Amino acid sequence: MKLSINRIILTVIYLLTLLFLIFIISTNMLPLKYLIGIFVVLLLFDVGLFFLLFKKKKKKNIIGYILGGILVVILFALFYYLNITLGFFKGFGTNKYKEENYLVLVLQDSSFQELTDITNIGYTSNELSNINEALNKLNEEITIENKEFENNALLFDSLINEEIDSVLIEESSMTLIYEQNEDYEGKFRTLYTINIKTEIEITKDADVTNQTFSVYISGIDSYGSIATVSRSDVNIIATINPKTKQILLISAPRDYYVQLRGTTGYKDKLTHAGLYGVETSVGTLEDLLDTDINYYFRVNFSSLEKIVDALGGVDVYSKYSFTSSKATGGTYYFSKGYNHMNGKQALSFSRERKALPGGDRARGINQQAVIDGVIRKATSPAIITGYSKILNSLTGTFQTNMSDSDIQKLIKMQLNDMASWNITSYNLDGTDGSEYTYSYPTQELYVMNPLEETVTEAQNLIDRVIAGELLESSYDKEASDVNDPVYVEPKPDPEPEEPSLTGNLPVISFDETPLVIIKGQKIDLLSDVTVTDKEDGILIPTVTIVDTSILVEGTHIITYSVTDSDNNTVTKNRTLIVKLDLNGDGIPDDVVTPSE
Repeated sequence: MKLSINRIILTVIYLLTLLFLIFIISTNMLPLKYLIGIFVVLLLFDVGLFFLLFKKKKKKNIIGYILGGILVVILFALFYYLNITLGFFKGFGTNKYKEENYLVLVLQDSSFQELTDITNIGYTSNELSNINEALNKLNEEITIENKEFENNALLFDSLINEEIDSVLIEESSMTLIYEQNEDYEGKFRTLYTINIKTEIEITKDADVTNQTFSVYISGIDSYGSIATVSRSDVNIIATINPKTKQILLISAPRDYYVQLRGTTGYKDKLTHAGLYGVETSVGTLEDLLDTDINYYFRVNFSSLEKIVDALGGVDVYSKYSFTSSKATGGTYYFSKGYNHMNGKQALSFSRERKALPGGDRARGINQQAVIDGVIRKATSPAIITGYSKILNSLTGTFQTNMSDSDIQKLIKMQLNDMASWNITSYNLDGTDGSEYTYSYPTQELYVMNPLEETVTEAQNLIDRVIAGELLESSYDKEASDVNDPVYVEPKPDPEPEEPSLTGNLPVISFDETPLVIIKGQKIDLLSDVTVTDKEDGILIPTVTIVDTSILVEGTHIITYSVTDSDNNTVTKNRTLIVKLDLNGDGIPDDVVTPSE
């Protein structure tokens, strides 16, 4: 009877061991050397149990029962963790749809209470909009007259003037309209919402362990459902060479003025591409950088907080010491150097721009630094301690078209070599401007016009990564001297300052006749400039151009600027004409070629 019980126990343990081995092999995440090690350990365990359970000595039988029980507990625990892992990775690549919410808006004080109360509806349309599908769904509910308008300005004027009963507009686009028209706040209310889900079709698979591939990382400016279309405030292209362990992060400013893929006419801000779905953002960046983007990884405010907290916080390098503002979700003082951040702090760090030199440009650098911190933590042994908690926390926090098999291959590769990754960051740059945009064609908005040399350099860096070149790292391999961000009590909004009297401002004086020089001639641009201050103090004006030898022939505008003790700043422009001296007689020629 005792031998029969021992045979049953041993059979159950052997079956569990066999099932576990089949299960772990099927995950395709462990390298062969780990599988062999696990097989050898389990084999020795099972052989040892056989001899212990079939010995006639009672003490050895008891030891066998204890070891068998321990092995069963271990196997069930491993089954549990593997099941969590597979369940998590099975979600990759399945949430490939975008979600749009079309609002039926009426005037706040109108008498309309039900959808059936309205008789007509106005809308605008463009190449990227799903407005026609929304109208079709609406027409399934009620019989209604549809009126198309040329732009949203005319559309909302007609609603305000009660020429139409209602308007149909996508929720994210309405947010943009509210931002540009503050007087619209409180004038409208939502009568009905139409939800439209559209499959995202981006199919450019790559062999992620053997060839270079690119991932578009998009951070959208919203909380809640990750599938909802929204402006993309974070636009980073990660080009990854798995053989050289090189990751290149290229950040494109949110206000970059680019042609959205699939559109004609006005260009638009890159952030507005997100209003039409991640596929529009991907296509637009592919056109800008002349490269293929294989995958996307999309997160929102909620996602970033959960990811960082699930990892137990991340160490992030800050180029500057600064205090974030309330608008970022928290007021924290970040020290120059590495800072250990939780989710809220990392989000605040990623969103801040006004407190940074360079504004949105510097914000892009900070966003790349957060990604570096996440990658470093996610590929470190520290992730093992909170393994199940991390996977449970991350479920539903992001959207990607990368498949579970691709992720499993990457994990298997990382476990096999446990290599550290070299991360290099680069930021596209541009010049400030105001332009009409595709998404808002009736009013000029702030944009950043691309500097072509930075676009060309980004393309060059991508080519170098593809060619197998290892670039200079932008971050330390290990974070050192890590600081903790300090919470700062937000200051109350300051009282509006009374404007300075014009008569009290400094005055910049000089001969306003255009200053004519010969190309390459050295000249002291401050020699004939005087400044009168209200307190007769001495102010030294600054000037935007200090070396005229670099100027091309033509007409240039020089700007002088002075600031007094009350922080009043005054500027004054001066015309500088640069001419050639073709005869070499020291006299400027009369012909002037206009230049910027």
